[in-house]
Amino acid sequence: MFQLPPVYEGSHADLLDDENRLSIRTLFFVSVFYRHCLLSVSYPFFEGLVARKIGMMPQWTTYGERILCTLLEICQNHIVSVVSPEDWYRKSIIGKRKAFNREGPLWKVTVGAVDGDANIYTHLYRKQFAKACIPPKKHLGSFLVSEDALPTIGTKLDVRHFIVGQYVTATGKSIDWGFQGGMHRWGMRGQPALNTTKSHRRIGSIGSVGDARVWPGKRMPGHMGYEWVTVSGLEVVRMNVDNQVIYVKGSVPGDIGNILLLKDCLQPEKKLKVGPMPTWLPCISEAERDTEANEEATMNKLRANEIISHKLFDFTSPTLTFSDEDAKKAIGRDKTKAKIAKVKK
Repeated sequence: MFQLPPVYEGSHADLLDDENRLSIRTLFFVSVFYRHCLLSVSYPFFEGLVARKIGMMPQWTTYGERILCTLLEICQNHIVSVVSPEDWYRKSIIGKRKAFNREGPLWKVTVGAVDGDANIYTHLYRKQFAKACIPPKKHLGSFLVSEDALPTIGTKLDVRHFIVGQYVTATGKSIDWGFQGGMHRWGMRGQPALNTTKSHRRIGSIGSVGDARVWPGKRMPGHMGYEWVTVSGLEVVRMNVDNQVIYVKGSVPGDIGNILLLKDCLQPEKKLKVGPMPTWLPCISEAERDTEANEEATMNKLRANEIISHKLFDFTSPTLTFSDEDAKKAIGRDKTKAKIAKVKK
């Protein structure tokens, strides 16, 4: 029989009889077993995509709700390199911290985006792309991938690497505002508007009583923005296959034209359980992909060049539908003749 913890057994021995001790042991065993099952369930880690922010535009749901979406373009993504956790741990300082963690051994997969001119790059830089038989890339991004989801070097990543309806995480640099004052950088209200000379937007005193120094962490004017920011839980609501554009619900860090790293959301409630493994390939037909996807993805409306979530309103479908009774009511009386009052008998 599963034993209670000795600390609990010793502190509550005088209050427990045989029946209570048996019930508490059973509950404690069930809770430990349930926690062990939750920790033992592990889902694969997929590689992500390198995207470019191209703007924002509204979309409408089937209930008429207006939602603001961000458009992300997937520009010529290819797998550049796949590094094993042993090599990554031995050659990199970051690998010593990320190669072996609580999720187990993870591979480092580098994805390149936007083809560049080979004449402007060095020989060493072009060499790593020549091994993958792909042109040199302007932007690179690395992702942690589990062994059961490793892609092949040189694989082209499509916008359908993600599924409409799943949640993703976007990481990128925030907007660079340059050197800004305390009111813009920290939201301070400034000095009084009246009886003030040339100090309306100053932060005021920065000292304290006694110590002739500035305390660390004091909010002062300085450089604002251009920092790594991660936004999690963004829902993919629409895809344009021809233009390789993803519509995500909400805003992402950075200005228009900035490069972002997109990957699967790791929140337990929003993590993708079933998806293209390890990525979408052109040889897989749309019908086969729908059968392999989850039930929510099969509810999405698939057109020639776009994949739209079932939550969004499709503007090719009618907004109003009328029954036969509504059509009869619309006909009504003959409006070419004048109204004649009927005499009640």
